[in-house]
Amino acid sequence: MPDSSHVQSGPAAGSTRVVTETRLFPLAALYGALSVPAFVLGWTGLLPTLPGLRTPAGHAHELLFGYALAVVAGFLINRVSAPRLALMMVLWLGARLAFLFMPGSLPAIALNLGFAALVAATAAPRFMKAAKKWRNRLTGPLVLAICAAAAGFQLLSFHGGGLLSYLLLGEAVVLFAMLMLFFGGRLIAPAAAGVIEGAGGTLTARVQPNIEGAILLAMIAAAGTAFIPAAGPVHGLLLVVTGTLALVRLGRWQLWLCRRRADLLCLGVGYAWLGIGLLLLGAERGFGIGLPANAATHAITVGALGTLTTSVMLRTRLLRLRIPLDQVGGYFAVMTVLVSLAALARLLGGASHAGLLLAAVAWSSALLVLFALLQRFRQRVQPG
Repeated sequence: MPDSSHVQSGPAAGSTRVVTETRLFPLAALYGALSVPAFVLGWTGLLPTLPGLRTPAGHAHELLFGYALAVVAGFLINRVSAPRLALMMVLWLGARLAFLFMPGSLPAIALNLGFAALVAATAAPRFMKAAKKWRNRLTGPLVLAICAAAAGFQLLSFHGGGLLSYLLLGEAVVLFAMLMLFFGGRLIAPAAAGVIEGAGGTLTARVQPNIEGAILLAMIAAAGTAFIPAAGPVHGLLLVVTGTLALVRLGRWQLWLCRRRADLLCLGVGYAWLGIGLLLLGAERGFGIGLPANAATHAITVGALGTLTTSVMLRTRLLRLRIPLDQVGGYFAVMTVLVSLAALARLLGGASHAGLLLAAVAWSSALLVLFALLQRFRQRVQPG
């Protein structure tokens, strides 16, 4: 599903519109490559700490609402008018600088609110109007919820944030996981079916609407119970059920039959990280077993988010330029190995400086590889 899920927004047909990902993907990749090591180097005392990255909450904010939300905007919003894209970029860049150097200030709050509001206003309405099935219509409200979480974090800054900020970030992890579950399936299923059928086989389990519906309903319920202390076991069980269903769904796609398509295998790795992360997070949040919540969360925010976003950004660019994906499979593999190394370092390394530094180096290397590739593949190569 290269572009069919994207939103086209802007002036009427015939006006000049710009492909959003050409601007937002490189910015997101470069920022992701720099912001994570900036936090780790400050946290470990190797470099002075930027004001906005002095706490894990600040780091999580920039990973989710700085890096990931920019990727979401670039992926879901296909084309916009040049002035709207320029405004989006100015708001995003201003929000990043203001949060890093003046967190909690009026400029930081206003710019972050502005970027989230613009993304919501551009992406969400088209999905809610165009989609017919409830599962497809869910994208619009989900984008609104993510942007509302970004806005809520900023508004809490007026009161010093505190525990509510961490709870809101935990909710944002669930919302981003839901978005990845939905679009991961919509990307992997048709592509895997095409490869398998092209080789003479048959893939009957594609979107798997019953499983997808159960996954989405469980995640909606999980998001709704996240703030209710007494519902902790229910919340955890819902996450465990969702993670299990995600892994079952992944297995039914038979990606081992697509071994010549590294891009699909890497999307599968990201989806596996998502299922595993939900299992770990549900076990900890609901029953207090397994890895600590911080480590379990990184299976989603590093393993799943990192693998899926890097693969999707490169894949989207190559598909738009009509560059055969099987010719550049090594790039997908390199990024996925590096992100998985970063995730394992966070899961197994605990709070050790060595584990943090290894994770930061691996993560940053993956994003720098992606940034270099996005710069290399900027326009279609003319034959001859």
